[in-house]
Amino acid sequence: MESKFEKLEKYINDDFDVHVKIDVKRKNQSIEATVYTKHGTIVRAEECQEDLYSAIDLLYDKLYKQLRKYKTQMIRRNRKNESIRFDNIEEYEEIDLDDDVIKRRKKFKMDKPITPEDAIVQMNLLGHQFFLFRNIETNKTSIIYKRHDGYGLIEQV
Repeated sequence: MESKFEKLEKYINDDFDVHVKIDVKRKNQSIEATVYTKHGTIVRAEECQEDLYSAIDLLYDKLYKQLRKYKTQMIRRNRKNESIRFDNIEEYEEIDLDDDVIKRRKKFKMDKPITPEDAIVQMNLLGHQFFLFRNIETNKTSIIYKRHDGYGLIEQV
C-alpha cells in the first residue's frame, strides 16, 4: 500500500500525509484514504470491494484522478494552492442516540479566508455536498453547496 501511495508524490510538490482506514468484513472490504498536503489541501476517497487488493487499486485510481484534476485546475487558474488552507481538522465524535439527534460532529479551523471558487474545489476534493468557509470577499462565514443546476452560495449577513 505504501508503494502505491508513494506514486502520488509527482502530483504533490511537498510533504504530505496519507491516513488510511481499512474495514475488513467477510464479503466487503472497505478502504478510505485522506491525503493532507503541507498547504492544507485535503483529498479524500473511499472504495468497497470483495477483494482488498482491488479496493486499494481502485482507491489509488480515485485519488490519482482527484489530484490530477486539482493540479490542472490550479495550473489553469495560474495560481498557487496557497489560498486553500484548513489546518488541524479534528476527528469527529460518534454519538449513539436516537434518530432525531446529531449523529456526527466535526470541528475545524477556518484560518485563512478563501474565494467561493476555491471552496468549490475543496468541496469537490472532499466529495461533499456542501462546504463551510470564510469568504475572502466579505470575511464572513459562507456555505457553498451543490444544486441540480450548479452550485449555490449561502452568505452570512
